[in-house]
Amino acid sequence: MKIQVNDKLSMELLCMDHAGELFHLTNKNREYLREWLPWLDSINSSLDTGVFITSMIDKFENHGSPNFAIIYNKSICGVTGFHKIDKQHNIGSIGYWLAQEHTGKGIATSTTQELLTIGFENYGLNKIEIHCAEGNTKSRAIPERLGFKFEATLRQCEWLYSKYVNHAIYSLLASEYNA
Repeated sequence: MKIQVNDKLSMELLCMDHAGELFHLTNKNREYLREWLPWLDSINSSLDTGVFITSMIDKFENHGSPNFAIIYNKSICGVTGFHKIDKQHNIGSIGYWLAQEHTGKGIATSTTQELLTIGFENYGLNKIEIHCAEGNTKSRAIPERLGFKFEATLRQCEWLYSKYVNHAIYSLLASEYNA
């Protein structure tokens, strides 16, 4: 599945063809990403990236949670998708990350907007959430820009290498999306 967002930006459903380029991008941005992403120590080779991609493919095939490589100017610049889709309660949770050189261009906002369309229109979700580390102002700006409502702060809910961090929880309802 490929979604063309604009003439420079697209999203491709994660596949094994992305493993090498995605690992290189992760490795090149390791120190930048480490500030907010807790999984970097488990990604040490393109084989590790392949294991991640295989798990995302399995998740999509079994639970309908799509995850995408973000392609900007024909190169992978990050990943976005649904952490989970709870079909019983019609709630989805979105996550994303970008390489440092691609931040500030509206890429994460545009791809998150596409995920809202997928979640509300294709999956019939009633609510979509985004969980961000409380201090990650760049990540928090995305749901705020897209009209999400701040719901709560979860205290010390994620271990980030040497400390616990709080999460800010944002949500958007289908009725708000359609308004």
